[in-house]
Amino acid sequence: MTLPRSAILAAFILAAFGIGTAGAKDPALSSLTMEHFKDTATVAENQKDGTTVISTENGYVEHTGPMRMVWHDEYLLGVLDPRTGTRSLQVFAWVIYTGNFRNYESANYGTPNGPRSVPVNPLARQVVNCPVGDCTYTERLTFPVDEESMRQIAAARVPGNPGKWSFKLVAKSGPEYAGEISGAEIAGLLAKIDEYASGSPVVQARTPGVRAGVPAGSAAAADASLNRDFGIGGMPVDASEEQPKRAGVLVTGVKPGSVAHRAGIIVGDILYEFDGHPLKTPADLQAALAGRASESAIAIRLYRGTNDTAVSARF
Repeated sequence: MTLPRSAILAAFILAAFGIGTAGAKDPALSSLTMEHFKDTATVAENQKDGTTVISTENGYVEHTGPMRMVWHDEYLLGVLDPRTGTRSLQVFAWVIYTGNFRNYESANYGTPNGPRSVPVNPLARQVVNCPVGDCTYTERLTFPVDEESMRQIAAARVPGNPGKWSFKLVAKSGPEYAGEISGAEIAGLLAKIDEYASGSPVVQARTPGVRAGVPAGSAAAADASLNRDFGIGGMPVDASEEQPKRAGVLVTGVKPGSVAHRAGIIVGDILYEFDGHPLKTPADLQAALAGRASESAIAIRLYRGTNDTAVSARF
């Protein structure tokens, strides 16, 4: 296949700076084991919101063509929030392509209980090379997957055949993108999460709304109670050039049966207004929660994918 002039130029620039190249032949994805993905997984503490992010980004990348270019990548993220006890799994994907902007909107994938479709969370878009030929686009995004389904997929692996889990990114305009992740990668991430969780100090509540070692009635105790009452884990996200108003608190986990769960809030939503109060950080949400009335119904505005949505939460 003949690459567009812009793609050849991009390959030359990346090769000249040593970006995206590899000196040796990449191992086949099917040859990599659960132990490999577990050992190469990274663990990072987010000081801003107190969450822990575990990633399989270093586990595998595919180089193609004479320049050994990386045109796409997909890997798994686990986000653990010790304050709320929630944790979530997400797929991170990025794709480089030429032609017209696709604007991926949703992800379709299979689970042991049937097919599922979820909105994607677009993170960034880059456009280069337009003056010299076809524009070259890069889209970066995430979408949530449920842990139970991932554990069932990981458990279905057989010796010598880790299997592959597939998904499709559906574009607003243009072709879909088909991605896949090894069952061994899924198992490796879950093993790393379990290892981290078992080795981490567990905060136990001594009385309702009070964390161990936190005096009853203190501000910290109130925060713990409000976190548990609403039932989400979250992290701040900034607006982008393409979505200048799309900022707020990205939901990274939802506790089953919680106020947030009953309101229909899902992982991947971006909450930007709570009872009329603008939200930019989890601290803003905590402040808004502190001012709520008992047994009240609260209007919440959020972005789900690129759609502006309103829900009502009852405490």
